[in-house]
This record gives sequence, C-alpha cells and structure tokens, in this order.
Amino acid sequence: MKLSQCLVLALCLNGIRLIGGVPAPVPELPVAAFFQSPAISSLVFSPNGKYVLCVVPHERRQNLAVIDLEKGTKNLLTNFKNRQVVSPQWASDDRILYRVDDDGQESFALYAVNRDGSDPSILASGYSKYGTTEELNVRFSGLLRRPRQDPQNYLVTARINNNDWNDVARLNLKTSRLSVVVPAPGNVVSYVLDHADEVRFAVVLDSTQTYRVLYRDRIGQEWTELTSYHRDEQGWMPLAFDGDNRTVFIASDVGRPTSALHRFDTTTRLIDPEPVWADETFDVGTAVSIYFDRSRMKTVGFSYPGERPVFHWIDPEFAAIDARLNASLPDTAHVPLQISEDGSRVIYYSYSDRDPGVYYLYDRKRQKLTELAVVQPSIDPAEMAPMRPVSYVARDGLKLHGYLTLPVGRPAKNLPLIVHPHGGPYGPRDSWSFVSEVQFYANRGFAVLQVNFRGSGGYGRSFEAAGYKRWGLEMQDDLTDGVKWAIGEGIADPARVVISGASYGGYAAMAGLVYTPDLYRAGINYVGVVNIANLIPKAVAAHRTYWHRTRLGDLSDSEDRKRLRDTSPVNFADRIRVPVLMAYGKNDPRVTIDQGYDIERALKKSGVPYEFFIEEDEGHGFRREEKRIAFYERIDAFLKQHVPAAGAN
Repeated sequence: MKLSQCLVLALCLNGIRLIGGVPAPVPELPVAAFFQSPAISSLVFSPNGKYVLCVVPHERRQNLAVIDLEKGTKNLLTNFKNRQVVSPQWASDDRILYRVDDDGQESFALYAVNRDGSDPSILASGYSKYGTTEELNVRFSGLLRRPRQDPQNYLVTARINNNDWNDVARLNLKTSRLSVVVPAPGNVVSYVLDHADEVRFAVVLDSTQTYRVLYRDRIGQEWTELTSYHRDEQGWMPLAFDGDNRTVFIASDVGRPTSALHRFDTTTRLIDPEPVWADETFDVGTAVSIYFDRSRMKTVGFSYPGERPVFHWIDPEFAAIDARLNASLPDTAHVPLQISEDGSRVIYYSYSDRDPGVYYLYDRKRQKLTELAVVQPSIDPAEMAPMRPVSYVARDGLKLHGYLTLPVGRPAKNLPLIVHPHGGPYGPRDSWSFVSEVQFYANRGFAVLQVNFRGSGGYGRSFEAAGYKRWGLEMQDDLTDGVKWAIGEGIADPARVVISGASYGGYAAMAGLVYTPDLYRAGINYVGVVNIANLIPKAVAAHRTYWHRTRLGDLSDSEDRKRLRDTSPVNFADRIRVPVLMAYGKNDPRVTIDQGYDIERALKKSGVPYEFFIEEDEGHGFRREEKRIAFYERIDAFLKQHVPAAGAN
C-alpha cells in the first residue's frame, strides 16, 4: 500500500470503504488482476549500493533488469520468451548471476551476465544439462556467498569429491571451473560462514539419522563435534554469525515445545540459557529472519511469523523507522529486505493481507523514504478482504490455528465456504500475508478458511510429528472439524462448501471428497497426490528413505501398506458424488503426471463428473503467466457453474 493512500484509508475501517458504516460491495475483478506476474520482485543491492538488481515481466516472462539509483533508469538485461529468470545475485559490481527455469522440471541452470547486458554465459547446467555438456558444471548444486575480496569467483556448494556430498567450492565466473575450498566432512545439510567468508560450521546428517553439528575456529583446522542428536529429537542448529564473528545465533528446542532463538559463544562453547526470543505457541528459531547491517557489523533485528508477522528490534534506529512506518501504514508489515554494504540505503518491502506490497528505498542520512515499485498495480488494497487469525479445538482436543477471510460487503452469515489446505504438508504453514488465491475466492463471494492442521510447521516439533503417517486420518479430520466450526459459527452455508488445494492440499481436496462426501459441494485438485505409496521412492539415500518411512509409511510393513492403500483417494473414486476440477503439469518432478492419469481413469470408470487438463511445459504449479491465468479462469467458470455464490459482489 502506498504512503499516498494513507489519507484515503484514514476514512476507512480497516482499509475497507464504508457506506453508512457498512462495508461497501466491491466489483468482480478480472482473474488476471490476481494472477498476473508481479511487476517487480527479487530486489538486491549491488555491492557498492548504486544499483538494484530485480526481476520484471517482459513479454509475459520473468526477465532480469537493473535499476540505476543515481540516474533513476531501469535496463532490461535478458529477453527470455519461453523460460524465466529466478534468484538473481550480484557476483561483483559488474557481474550478475541468475538461475533459469526448465519448463517446470526444477533443474535450474546458472547463468551470468555483465551489468550492461554484455558477455552472457552459462556457468552450470542444472540436472537437464540444458545448454552445456561440461561434466564439471553438473557437479554444481547451489550458491553460498559472494566472497567480498575475490570478485573473480563465487562460493558455491558442489559434489566434487563425493557424488552425494556437497563440498564448498570456488566457481570461476569466467571459466566455470570449480575448485574445492572445504571438503565436505560428511553429508552436509548446511554450512554457516562467518563475516570473513570462512566456513565455520557444518551440520551433517549421517546414516543413523543423527545430526552432528561440527565447528572449527579457522580454515584448515580439524572439525570439532559440538553436539549430536537424532533428527526426530530435540536439539540445536547454527543459523548465522553476529558481527563479532564469535557469537552465533542458533535455533534450539531443547527443553521447549517450540524452537527459540539463542546465542552461542564459539569461544566458551556455551549456549546462553536466556533466549534472545521465544514464543510458547510459534517456532521462532527455525522461522526467524535475521537483519544484519554490515556497515556497522551489527544485527539490528529479527522477525518471525506468529499470528501476524512479529518484529523485534535491538537497534534503536531501525525500531524508530519501523514505528514511523507503522504510524503511516498500520496493519502492514515493513521488512528491511536488504541494507546496502555501506549502510547508506535500505530496501523496505511493505505488505499486508490485503496488499501484495510496495518496495521502498530508505535513505538513512536524509531519513527519506522513496517508492521504488508497486508489486501488483492491478490490486487496490481497499477492495481486498482482511485475513483474520482464528482458532478452534479439534475433536481429539488439539488446538488448531488458521485464518478466515470473509468477502467484502457481505454479512458473515451463511456464506459459501472454500476450505483451502496448504501444501507440504510437513514444514510449511499458512501465514498472514496477501494470498492471490484467497483474495480471488473472496472477490467471488466466498469465505475462505485456511487451517494449519497437525503436521504443519511453525508450531513446534510435536505438533508437526502429530501428522506423521496421518494423511487422510487425523490430518483430514482437522479440516473437517474446521468446516464444522465455520458452520457452527453460522459463517458457512453447509450446502455450499468447496475444498481446494495444491500438492498436499490437492490430496486433501480429493480425500475430503472421498472420505467425507456429504460435506462438500465440489472440489479442486491442483497437482495433488492421489496415491501416497507412489511418493515413496524404492531406492534413495538413507536419510530420504528414513524420512519417507517415518513421515509417510514403510512399503515393507503390511500395516503401513494397508493404511497407505486405505488413505489414497485413487482407490475410492467411486465414493465421490460431486464435480471435481483437476490440473497437472506434465513435467512435475514431485507429483508425477502418473498420479493425474490414475485419478482420471478412476473417475471416468466411476462416472464421476470431472474436468481434467494437463499443461505440457509446466511442473509443480504453473509458472507461465498465461497458463496460470487460464487455469484460474477455468476455476472461476467451474465455481460459477457448480457452487454459485448467490448475492456475490
């Protein structure tokens, strides 16, 4: 939301236009207004702070651009028409790295280009080996950090000494050559570097499913094991160094129901027992964002997603900036995305549940805030629906949290309802933010319920573990209980309830139609799982095998095999009584297209009314703007045909 809108919103209640004290109806917006590509994203300062790297739409694809802050110009650097840019980074003031997608296959190639668009090259090919066949490049696995004293190279992870272990290596930005800096001391799942770009921590997951936190004081020293614990037990993980290169922020849930943020002293090897920040309901340590000012070598604050974003400022200047922003834009989160290396400028991202966001440039010396770009100009926040936190108790007594979004201009009574479970399911959660799907449904007159069912992340280890092997069982009951709660509160019309989701959410949609067929009027399955057993690889690395066996099931165990069969919707398609819309990407590496074909055959055999379509060059979600918009236009028509929201705006 722009600062210029503040005077208008001062006349509104929670940003919603009023007529006689009652929220006024809002127009039905075009589907494209919600699902077109953002006008700008992925903003990053150059090392000298004079330029901002960003991703912008060009010919309906996400391409790379650079903003010159002194001249106020924006220059396009790439012109992809069938592929899209993601994750740009500066390698130096003049050289840029970025990834490019591969038709949904998630095998992102690594490219480089100069700031003026010259000397483009491919540095690493991704799993598809697109554009290059250099064997060395296939070993590249991820970017780590730009070494500040070495503009010719970039620190990366790469499988050089062992095909399964990620070493720390230098990637030469001209030749693509990789050279090992730190050999992997095992199956490293994360490295932590200090502010001198030295690798100080390595977290290894060994074959016994034990995390080992390794530490060394300086390069060349032997690793020392600081702690070890089974991956399903309480423990701690290093996150990032503070400016003294001695203190490390860690995430720990030892002796706690949720993870907290603590300080660890690398000299004394002691954890400060007093947490920097903790919450009894929400994970802080494993969900925290740490804001660091390199010009002063100082951590200035933290944030984590509670019911709404929560900020904790330890620097008075940033606390004062945040207070001023909150006074001008209440009910909005203000995130200092990046502080320039000289400390003179800050990129702020301000967003809310009703606003996709605005990027601002803050000049610290002049104390001046300038708008850089609006993320989604087609969205008027005053026409969007507020997302409010809710909670209820499941049938077995477990307290559940979620969000309820009500359509603007309609009484919160007897509304058509869409229950919208998130994907994952283990680890992710729904949070307070602008969600295009939710706002689209609300604009069509639906109330939207998002439930952080058991198994969701962010609520502690035990809450997540309560969902292990409970697909279609208690996890599904949590959604059913949420629908019944909304009906019991008088919010939802029991005759007009829809379930819609993607990935695991698509599974939950199909499971809802199969196991509680009387509850729903229609379902929408977007790249959803329908056969759980097909997610379990037959032969993979030990740690992945363990993960699948403990979270999903063990195919060698007869009880697990029966449970997996009994909770897979593809086996019970004949129970579905209502229309269902399904969409899959042909190149999906996570939920393979076979899952889509299987459920289509089962529904056709059972005579269930359905719509089914496949996008040839898409994967786990449709990245191309026109494909994404076309999909939601089909959803729009599907809902209007089968679950009309009578009296909708």
